[in-house]
Amino acid sequence: MNMLSVPEYHAPSDVTDRHWRALFRGEFYAREQGHDLHTCMGQTMHYGPLRVQRPFYPEGSDLLHMYLLHPPGGLVGGDQLSIQVRALTKAKVLVTTPSAGKLYRNESDMLQGQEVDIQVADGAVVEYLPQENIIFNGAKGTLNTRVNIEGSGLFIGWEITCLGRPEGNQFFEEGQLKQSLMLYQDGRPLFLDRLHLDAQDGIMQSKVGLQNKLAFATCVVNRELSPDAFNALIELQQVLNQAHKEEYLAVTQKPGVLIIRVLGNRAEPIRNLLEAVWRIIRPALHNREVCIPRIWNT
Repeated sequence: MNMLSVPEYHAPSDVTDRHWRALFRGEFYAREQGHDLHTCMGQTMHYGPLRVQRPFYPEGSDLLHMYLLHPPGGLVGGDQLSIQVRALTKAKVLVTTPSAGKLYRNESDMLQGQEVDIQVADGAVVEYLPQENIIFNGAKGTLNTRVNIEGSGLFIGWEITCLGRPEGNQFFEEGQLKQSLMLYQDGRPLFLDRLHLDAQDGIMQSKVGLQNKLAFATCVVNRELSPDAFNALIELQQVLNQAHKEEYLAVTQKPGVLIIRVLGNRAEPIRNLLEAVWRIIRPALHNREVCIPRIWNT
């Protein structure tokens, strides 16, 4: 598998330059220990304020939990994060974040944004389950995620996006967001999702758009569920949609890919819905019960 080239970052020559460019690149491999496999963190590289905590193994040594940390907590104009994760054959990794990402008001002529590149080798598993991204009023941001999967590699991932912070009367009334989530299976496009959103666009209110909702999420998996598991997911969808009046969950299964979308107004209930979906998907495809990352509870 070819890893995308790592961009070269250089410290700014002008000490007054306050824009952060940060990079994390991590490689994970499986090591045999007797009859068992142990997933290890291999080569890593970082630049700027982007770090990882030490690996955790709450589910056993074959599956590594990685917490990706960005101490500044948010991005302003000109800030750029680059996250690159490569899981080699038979490695199993769960990647998450301790808190929400934030794109703050941007009064510069430079975009703020994040680029995520995930490589999943044959036989490897990557679960990418970050906390939400909050797009503040006046932000001009990009959020791009690209996943390349080989052979029997498994990817389960979600992204949650919140427009503004309505509980603090901070609404997304101006600004722009360009967002993409793209999956490739053995070099062929499997799922290509692109959004170009302006706060003044009609898509914010449209029945075929956000329907006046302030938060949305997409979960995607490069697998089809068995008929029994898919029926269980549809039953869950019906129960959740009846119980939740502000959120709406939709399920689509196509050849080789499972897609779940959620509309709502707040991140927490959306994540709760995704966790409920995960409780069906994970045992069916990964042969494991859900293990909630402990950092979500802090």
